[in-house]
Amino acid sequence: MDEHPNATLVRNLFAAFKNADLPAIERVVPEDAVWHFPGHDGKLAGDHAGRDAILRFLLNVGALTNGTFHLDLVDVIANDRHAVALFEGHGERNGRTLQNPTCLRMRIANGQVTELWEFVWDLFHVDEFWS
Repeated sequence: MDEHPNATLVRNLFAAFKNADLPAIERVVPEDAVWHFPGHDGKLAGDHAGRDAILRFLLNVGALTNGTFHLDLVDVIANDRHAVALFEGHGERNGRTLQNPTCLRMRIANGQVTELWEFVWDLFHVDEFWS
């Protein structure tokens, strides 16, 4: 059975993030997209509204971990309006290690990811890691 086109879209977006392929990211993330990242004290916590804010958010992930952050995509499930990506994020920061199962829920419209909600397994650990 073929994969839903939105699952392929998300897999390609993850590949673009990994390869720092800015044109591919810009094609899929519209200017008015929003990424909701959990936490209270972490430097990444909150809503990142707009493509430029999302790109700054993603650059901060790399900068705050001195380039050690990477993720392992586990699976993508999608339909015509939503996709869910399951992945594990890894990184090192200030003597701390991040190894956290994560779920990214995405709203998709017209071939673009318009809103993202990130859910993490251990919120306290993730918030402390990014603080």
